[in-house]
Amino acid sequence: MNVEFNKEKIKELMEELKDRRPVFNSEDDFKFSLAWLIKEKHKDKVEIRLEKKMNNNRDASSSGVGDEKNKNQRIDIFIIVKNENNVEKIGIELKYFTADLEWHDDKNDEGIILKKQSAYNHKCYDAWYDVWRLEDFIRSGNINKGFAIWLTNIESLTEDWNKVKKKFEKDPNKKPNHFDFFISDKRKIPDDDYRPNPKNGCVKLKWADPNKKGIEDRKKPIIIKGSYEISWNEYKDLSNEQKNINEKSSNKKNSNKEFKYAILEAQ
Repeated sequence: MNVEFNKEKIKELMEELKDRRPVFNSEDDFKFSLAWLIKEKHKDKVEIRLEKKMNNNRDASSSGVGDEKNKNQRIDIFIIVKNENNVEKIGIELKYFTADLEWHDDKNDEGIILKKQSAYNHKCYDAWYDVWRLEDFIRSGNINKGFAIWLTNIESLTEDWNKVKKKFEKDPNKKPNHFDFFISDKRKIPDDDYRPNPKNGCVKLKWADPNKKGIEDRKKPIIIKGSYEISWNEYKDLSNEQKNINEKSSNKKNSNKEFKYAILEAQ
């Protein structure tokens, strides 16, 4: 039986993963856990590589100047699917954005401490940058399919896009510099506000002020070729996980206990 990866299959993996690992210690922990699950489910049908260096990135290495210069030319999870009549290459890019949370996993007797990650502007930019890279890897033939998976317990990142737009329409002066890069729920690209360029069919996402401090290494606009709709799904609401995971003397907001994920299939 052939193994096929598509958006629905990736969603099934996330639904299975959430019962095993409601919370991850880090993005690397998330990456390893998802890769382990894929290999466990498909065994000899797939080969898994983490932080795969792409063929067009000969200078990238695990350390030194080459890696610093080309660090974004790796894929978090690289899957070689060995079906009967073909070999397919799948790339998965992950982002794990966290707010403050302290938990104890009674099932594994493991304490988990997550810290608030600031610089939301960078995080939103990097999320779309992954999509652009996956599109580019498909065009260059490095992969056949690509998926971006975002996981977070930061409530503001997953707000409804229409509500977000209305909020800033009332007070345009408060619109943040990274507005184009928002990863809000139900956002579509392209849409009436972000139309494709008639010459190349691409949508350009850019900073309102590219000269603003703090974005020196992210100044370039992101060019998106495909069509996308962001849909945030519940991963785990830890408020309902008292049997296996109990909160340890934390006064953080309940919203920090709700994790959501979104999947985009690169086109």
